[in-house]
Amino acid sequence: MNVYLMNHRVLCGVLLIAAVLFALPGCEQDQPVLDDPTASALSALRYPGKSGYGPDLDIVVIREGPNIRLINRTANSYEGMQLWLNQQYVQQADPITIGDNPQIHLAALINRHREPFPTGTFLQPDLARPVISVELYDPAGDVRYRLTVQPDNEALRL
Repeated sequence: MNVYLMNHRVLCGVLLIAAVLFALPGCEQDQPVLDDPTASALSALRYPGKSGYGPDLDIVVIREGPNIRLINRTANSYEGMQLWLNQQYVQQADPITIGDNPQIHLAALINRHREPFPTGTFLQPDLARPVISVELYDPAGDVRYRLTVQPDNEALRL
């Protein structure tokens, strides 16, 4: 009877571990899927490195896991802009209103190879890249504006 109980406990333990391993992929957040025309249009954009800089904007970029949040502390809203991360990943920015704006999933920003911004996963967090620089680009005025990037908690650990 004692051997039977031990085998039963081992079997229950193995089944529990298997259930947890199968459930782990479900714990990951879904990345937004960009339709093909959107990804193609974004990948065709090139970083406007030769455009001049306007004054730095008082917009703070805060990373919250796989998302960023823009807090516009200026007295203006911004429309028709491109949002550039690390001079490689771009997205057509929704209107940036005064104050706190909705989160933007980092995987919605695409580079010229049609790859989303690497956010890492639950099982592979080392694949995530830091957000180092964020700029708004105004194609109509051909001018770039630097934003303030607040370092995330991972970057502050020494």
